[in-house]
This record gives sequence, C-alpha cells and structure tokens, in this order.
Amino acid sequence: MQKIILVALTLNIFSSSLFAEDFDLNPVVVVGSRQKQRLSDVMTSVSVITRQDIERLQPQDIGSILQGQPGIEIVRAGGLGMQTSIFMRGTNSSQVLVLMDGMKVTDEFSNATPLQNIPISQVDHIEILRGNASALYGPRAMGGVIQIFTKSGGNTSGPYGSVSYGSRNTKNITGGYSQKFNDTLFNISLNHQETDGFATKNSAQNDAGSIANPTKNAYNSNSVSMNLSKVIIPGQEIGIKILGSKFDIFSDAGFDYGASTAPNFSPDGVNGMNKLYSTNISSQIFMKNQINDFWNSKITYGVSNMNNRNDYNFNQKNIPIGNYQTYQKDFSWLNDFVINNNQTLLLGLQSNQIKTKDEDTFFGIAKFEGSRVINSVLAGYTGKFDAIGLQLNIRHDNTNKGEDATTGLSGLSYDINPQWKWAGNISNAFSAPTSPQLNNIGSGGNPNLKSEKSNSMETSLQYMDSKKTLRVVLFDRETTNLIEATGDPINDAGTRRLENTAKSSNNGVEISGQAILDSFIFKVSATFQDPINKTSQNQLQRRAENFGSFEIGYAFDKYKIGSQAFFSSSSPDIPVTDLCPASTPLCRTNAGYAIANLYGSYAYDKNWSASLNIENLFDKTYQKNHGFNTPGFGAFLNVQYSPTIQ
Repeated sequence: MQKIILVALTLNIFSSSLFAEDFDLNPVVVVGSRQKQRLSDVMTSVSVITRQDIERLQPQDIGSILQGQPGIEIVRAGGLGMQTSIFMRGTNSSQVLVLMDGMKVTDEFSNATPLQNIPISQVDHIEILRGNASALYGPRAMGGVIQIFTKSGGNTSGPYGSVSYGSRNTKNITGGYSQKFNDTLFNISLNHQETDGFATKNSAQNDAGSIANPTKNAYNSNSVSMNLSKVIIPGQEIGIKILGSKFDIFSDAGFDYGASTAPNFSPDGVNGMNKLYSTNISSQIFMKNQINDFWNSKITYGVSNMNNRNDYNFNQKNIPIGNYQTYQKDFSWLNDFVINNNQTLLLGLQSNQIKTKDEDTFFGIAKFEGSRVINSVLAGYTGKFDAIGLQLNIRHDNTNKGEDATTGLSGLSYDINPQWKWAGNISNAFSAPTSPQLNNIGSGGNPNLKSEKSNSMETSLQYMDSKKTLRVVLFDRETTNLIEATGDPINDAGTRRLENTAKSSNNGVEISGQAILDSFIFKVSATFQDPINKTSQNQLQRRAENFGSFEIGYAFDKYKIGSQAFFSSSSPDIPVTDLCPASTPLCRTNAGYAIANLYGSYAYDKNWSASLNIENLFDKTYQKNHGFNTPGFGAFLNVQYSPTIQ
C-alpha cells in the first residue's frame, strides 16, 4: 500500500502544470564524473542539496538534511553530536565516502565517518552520488559518495549572521563577512551551537549489561571557516580554504561507576557519563590553471587533523582516558581536456596518506600507531553523439599495505526526446582495510585481511524540463569479503579477530521527483530495497526495506510555509550489550514509523528574514537504533541577516 501511495503521489506531481522561478532543477554538478555536467546529462544516480534547501529547512545537522534523500538512511546513537551512521543502498558507513571540499572525512581507527564533526552552518551545498564510485574516487566509495562543499562567498556582500533558539535550550549563532574585491573573493564564518540535549538511552530497553542514565547528553560546538581565492590573470586562480571545529558532548556510559572505578550495573544514584572532546581542522590550497583553450588543470594539496579525547566517567577520579587521532595529507592533480563541444577527457593523479595514533586503557587498547599511503592514477571519458551519451572511467589504486585494485565504470544513456532519457551503468568498487584493522592485533587486527569488493549495475528512466523532474532507478549490487569480527576470541574481554567472511546483496528501486506549480513546491523520494546478509540470509542490521520522504511548500507575498513527512518500515537490530541466540543473530526490531515536520519563514526585506521550524510535530516515539532515544517535539526560531549581491 505504501508503494502504491508514493508512486501515485509522484505521478500526480509529474502530470501537473508547473512554474519555476527560484529553483534550479538542472544545476551544474561535478560528483557524477569529476567534471562539470548539467544534472540532466549525468549517467549515474546523482542528487543535490542546495543552499536554498538548507535555508528553507534549517536542519540542526548534516544528518537531518541527508535523511530525505533517495537510498540514504541516517542512524544516530542519540541527539546532536552523537555518532551518526550513513547507510547508502544498504552499505555500511565504512563503505560510504564522505568528502569535504574534496578531502576525505574519516576516522582511521574506527573506520567510521564522523559526519557529526562537520557543522551544517559552514555548508554551502551537498552533491550525492549513489552506487559504486571507486573508479572515480578510489577506496571506500562502494555505497556512494557524499561531496560537501563549504561556503566560499560570492552570494552575499558584507557582514551576515543569524541567531536561533529553540527546544532543549538549543542555541545556534552564526556570524560572518563575505566580499568580492575585483578578482579576489573572501569569506569568513564563525558559528556557536549548543543544546541541553536529552537522555540518550531508553530505560525500557536495559539489559543485563546496561542501564540508562537520566542525565541529558549536552552538546557544545564552535567552528570557523575561511575561504580566500584570487584570479591572478584570466584562467589562472589560486586559493586557500580552512575549516576548524571544536565540540564536546556528554554521552551515556550505560552503567554507574559508584564509588569505584569499575562498572556497576545496579543503579546507585551515581551516573556514569563520559565526555568526548573533539578538535578538527582541515586546510587546503589549490591552483586552477587554464593551460590553453582545451586543457584545464587543478592542483590541490590539503591537510586535516582530528583529535578525539574521551574522559570516561567524567568528574570522577582515576578513570582512564581514551585518545584517538587521525591525520591525513592529500594531493590531487586533475586535468580536463576538451576534445570538442561534446567530448571531454579526464586524467588525474592522487596521493592520500593517513596516520592514526590511538590509546585507550579503559577498553584495553594499547598504544597504537599506524599509517597507510594510497597512490592513484585515474582516467575518464564523457561523450555525446546525437542522442547517445557515453561515460567511461578507470582507476588504479596502490597501497603500501600490499592491496592494489583496478576499478571501472561504464555508463550509457539515450535521449528518447528532449525531456525523457534512459541511462544505465555497470561498475565495481573496493574498500581497503585500515592500518588498525590490519595491524592492531590487540583489538582484533588481522594482517591477512583483504579488501571488501562490490559489483553493481543500475538502470534509470528520467524526465526533466524547466518545471519538473522525475527519476526512477533500478539497482542491483553484491558485496563480498566483508570485514567482520567473526574470528576466535583473542582476550578475556571477548574481542574477536577480524576476518573476511560475510557477503551481502541489495536490489531495489529509488523514486525521486520535484516540481513547482505556481507558488507550490513538491519533493518526493522513496526507496524500496532488499538488503540481505547472504551468509545468514537475514535482513541487514538497521536497514529498512522501505523508506522515503515527501515535502510540500507554498510561497505567498513575503511568506513561505511547508511540511515534510518521513516514513520507514521496521529494521532488525541487536540488544544494547546482550547477545542474541545463534539461531537469531538479530533478535530485536526497530518498529516502522512516520513523522512530520513543519517550516515557515517571513522575509522582512531583501536582507532580513525570520523562520520557525518544528520537528517531530506529533511528538512521535520511534527508534532507529535499539536502546537509543530519538528527539521528540522541537520548535526552533531563527532570525537571519544576509545581504544578497544584486
């Protein structure tokens, strides 16, 4: 029934007579081929979250704005600042590549993607590529790529800022300055965000190894970004980008310590709360050079450093501290060659060095230092021959750990008429084991691990004109050599050795559309999939079979109002700490849910505006991670000053 309703809504939007003014339904994107293309020309499954979307919906973090996208599920271990997992087309977070201005966002020790470390206030727009993309971006790009672009200036002139306050004592303050001086573009932005949060763990789902502490998980964040670029002469540009952020958050330890340093699973009134401090800084310099009429070159060099410190049982004495650091250097040289108006060639070199330094005596992790270097060469071709489009990509990645991989992508499209297009592609991808997974033997490391591998194919049908878009994508993927802790226990704590044992598959359909009818906007997305662990023949953990979103908005005079709705079917899960029976490895269920949000704004003049956003309008209780609560009703008022360049 849900499928029928969603398809009917999509077709109703598609058949309407629409009018578009403020929305660019066919923007220029780069994520689909690493070359500039109109969205209508892309042969892979790509979508864009624009700055207008972020301004309209006023999300609290990046995870919130990604949730409504086709093929993407966002799962948090609580509220703001807590660990955020990204499942794209059923893949793990470790199989989704997140880039910020072209640089990887990763925690080398945990192999997680710390999406919560990127402040939404510093984001300009986001491009999303679903499906295998190692032929374009290298290891980890199995489920897809999320490319985040920070603010670079140019849209505003002079000082700008916003102030927001809302539920759970949430405050968000942004201030900045942007200006263009002849051939120089400059932007600086500062942000402070804090919230009292809510009690993260669900007391009704305690088990023998966990209790839920009532203390709220307070979050406090500060960030700054700076972008400076200059056109030296026409066709020659240099620039620098810097983003720094620092935050701290209380997290529920899941037990009480009492008067001792050892965990106590019987509540005695002393809450066991950890406090995480995270400091992140990334910087890069770039040069864009137009060598001649047909050759454009871009050289980028970037450095990032992430430091996490976890104070276990905060404010108690003699409790161990965990320190985790990921440091990386990234170099890329990309060259675009314009063969003619309909054919382009891409050649590039990349080198990525990641180091990690970690020590956590509380969890028995001895001091560990590791590094890996990935050197890559890539090539791509895009061409258009009347109604037929062609995309070919190949890439070879060499690691200093002995894992090499050659990946490819072949795409074909056919313009049925000026509005309708068919496209399809086949591809393979890989994700190399990290240095801790290979060499940190005390934490389950295995030097014999091989890369995870994936094969995928997809086909799509797309309609696009200046007023409406509709895309239906069928996909089928299979992943082998999955790295899981399935080996024999290696210590008294029960830590298991990592092994390449599991296989998974997923096939399904993604439906997405957007349209503007007079003063109305409509957006819809729906994903129907079958994510399966082929070893156990069970549905993959925390992956729903059906999920989607719908948005309707209306603009009149100086006002904009609208509503979003999200739905998801149930997903299997595990207890907080207890083990499931061997016959039922996923013995808990996160029930299906549907929630609604509201938004509204008033533009006082061309520079000043105010907005009100309401999340979880009906205060629905739902879960996406067994044992962890999700935010209830929330209302947030925002006042913004943004002088737009005329």
